[in-house]
Amino acid sequence: MRIFSLFLILVSFISLTAVGQNTSKRIDFATYLLNQQFNQEAIYESNQILQLRISPPQKDSLHYIRGWAEYNLKELRASSQSLKQVGHSSVFYPKSQLFGAYNLIYLGDFGKASAMLDSFKTETPLNRHFSLFLRSGIDLLQRDIPSFRETVNKIPADYYGYTKELSQLNVIADELATHKRKSPLLAGILSGILPGSGQVYSGKTGQGIAALLLTSGLSLVVIENFNKRGPDKFETIFFGSVFTVFYIGNIYGAAFSAKIANDDYNALTDKQILFNLHIPLRNIFN
Repeated sequence: MRIFSLFLILVSFISLTAVGQNTSKRIDFATYLLNQQFNQEAIYESNQILQLRISPPQKDSLHYIRGWAEYNLKELRASSQSLKQVGHSSVFYPKSQLFGAYNLIYLGDFGKASAMLDSFKTETPLNRHFSLFLRSGIDLLQRDIPSFRETVNKIPADYYGYTKELSQLNVIADELATHKRKSPLLAGILSGILPGSGQVYSGKTGQGIAALLLTSGLSLVVIENFNKRGPDKFETIFFGSVFTVFYIGNIYGAAFSAKIANDDYNALTDKQILFNLHIPLRNIFN
């Protein structure tokens, strides 16, 4: 009986070893798929292996493989969720947490990005500095210049990995601090006084000139018909109505142009901020 028990233990040990080796090979294959940019296949294989009884380090590797494949596919929210599950003891932990936070920043989910950075257990100055670097980007994206200044003061500016990008973020912050938003109300008033001037104020010079020429031409037609035919004739009423529509449209268009100018400026600025956050991460952690 004792020999039989020892035999069962030996068989179980051999079976578990074989299963472990097979799982390791499958993880290696999932890694190969990821490296070869077969991202959908890497995600599928990772999900299949995660359903097995595997060790915590193996789970960490699979969460990283799946998260990075999702990142490559631009599935950023799913990527962030996968990368967040990588454990603290994993070699992939710093990269996973920082890129997971960046994904949320890119999506505009600043609250969850900040929470992920808060839970980031960093033990090295480099990781701590990159965490602060991402926080400074969140501050800029939220247009909180004082918080940005406070955060940046905690980051050594001489680290080669992000020196250039940190300098660019400071330039963007200076521009945001001095930038004057276009006022839709003022643009509308200007175009009410002189058609097209509100569009010119908003930076849409071509639209402003077109609005001025169109409304001026229509006003001349209205005046001519009024003088020749009188106020109660069909031509005068028709062209007067057309002029009124275009005049009001010119005012609305000016206000809308100011809003578009503000939106365009903010969108361009956000892209510049995100670009400068992304480059150091890819250079150092990829």
